[in-house]
Amino acid sequence: MEEECWGVLTKQKIEHFLFLFTKQFGKPIHSKRLSFSFWDHKRNEIDTRIRITDGKAEIMQKIGKWEKTHKWVRSEQRVRLSADSQEIFNAYKILRALFPEENVCHIMQYDNYIFKQDKFEIKLTHQSGKTDNYNFEVEANNKDMDLDGLLEDLGLSKLMTITSVEFWDKWNEQLNLKDTDLSNEQIGDLIKKYLTLV
Repeated sequence: MEEECWGVLTKQKIEHFLFLFTKQFGKPIHSKRLSFSFWDHKRNEIDTRIRITDGKAEIMQKIGKWEKTHKWVRSEQRVRLSADSQEIFNAYKILRALFPEENVCHIMQYDNYIFKQDKFEIKLTHQSGKTDNYNFEVEANNKDMDLDGLLEDLGLSKLMTITSVEFWDKWNEQLNLKDTDLSNEQIGDLIKKYLTLV
């Protein structure tokens, strides 16, 4: 099970923490990611995505509690996909057909700065789409890790965001692209673009 916390940042704050954590933990890993999010509102505990991270594709699913709590506790499963744009597009079409039509598939684009430590991981993210948003995520790699204490030490405890369905609906509407607004060719082009970002 993963235990993680998440919060919204401003551009100024992300630049501040990027400088601070680089000084404290060393140079971060810079990573780019494209995600197709298949979210059925009738099963909010399930988060299924196709992700392309630094040219590597996978299907990822997290299951667990995230609503109205500052700590998300979820299990995670992954299945690797080949780095073939048509195969990834076919996987998207298969998952899309299983997904209730009243829900859209949101397309998310991330520019991540990751600080990996033995017991935890910090991710500072610039998310782009219709606009630009910034956030952080702190994940405990060890069940004995005091996540609340860590967030306090990092200066992030007061910046945690407690999310809800309404929060994510608004976030997605303002920020993320919808697959229904793009042609198959445009979706395919996005897949090809992120496969080359290695």
